[in-house]
Amino acid sequence: MRKFYTILFFAVLCGLPVLVQAQETTSSAALSQAVLPQPVLFPKAAMPLTLAHRGLSGLAPENTLTAFKWAVAVGADSTECDVYRTADGVPVLSHDQNTKRTTGTDADITKITFDEVRKLDAGSWKGKQFAGEQIPTLEEYLKVLKGTKCTPIIEIKQPGTEKDIVELLGKLDMTEDVFIVSFRSKSLAEVRRLEPRVKFAHIFSWKLEGSAESNAETLAVKLMDAANKVGTNIVSLEHGMISKQLVDLLHEKGFYVWAWTVNNAPRMETLLDWKVDSITSDRADILVEVVKQRKQ
Repeated sequence: MRKFYTILFFAVLCGLPVLVQAQETTSSAALSQAVLPQPVLFPKAAMPLTLAHRGLSGLAPENTLTAFKWAVAVGADSTECDVYRTADGVPVLSHDQNTKRTTGTDADITKITFDEVRKLDAGSWKGKQFAGEQIPTLEEYLKVLKGTKCTPIIEIKQPGTEKDIVELLGKLDMTEDVFIVSFRSKSLAEVRRLEPRVKFAHIFSWKLEGSAESNAETLAVKLMDAANKVGTNIVSLEHGMISKQLVDLLHEKGFYVWAWTVNNAPRMETLLDWKVDSITSDRADILVEVVKQRKQ
């Protein structure tokens, strides 16, 4: 399998800045010394993966047990949550560190206790029928998904929570049943250090100068470099970064391409035509139906 990890950088195109060449040379040297874990391999029949963003968040309050249960009900392959830790050390689910947007209460979730978090109404903002919905714990989320066909995907939002997450996965015997994702390279590296069996993906949202197509080759090199530094072969990209050329280049090198966040069917169709390996959506119900229709 060692050949799998050999990263063959693209020939520098005529006219690219010298700075880019220097960065690629430096990256190549660093990668040649890296010791990478076994790559994640998905069965082709399972692709593409349908990922519910913060649960079925287009229809239910995001990061709530209702949203996750609905994601399971519509047949999503996986569902993602966001994790912070309360002032008294309980891992809880929230995309924002401040709770005002989803609860109406202006509070830093990392500076209030779990009991205070539990008193917040995380549902009413989405509709009266969700009034009283609580912010769940990470443990509650994992227990809801355990034993289902919907894989938990945990996004680390707060540095320092890595150990809490890894220990909880061990406690629930779910270490090899989840994915951990993050924008933070240091958090992913720490997870890998704590528990090499955990599968994870590196999230990226880079502003491009020019079109996605014109950036494809340079972007592929930079993404492979960043992902390999933390030992993953999965890159999770804001969908505006993606082009067919980029997907092809990354696939050639053994990388999987996940796209986020896509909520309309025509864009889903385009990305599926380009052979992305996973799509994240607030409307996993629509996504699941689009994928189902294409497989018929």
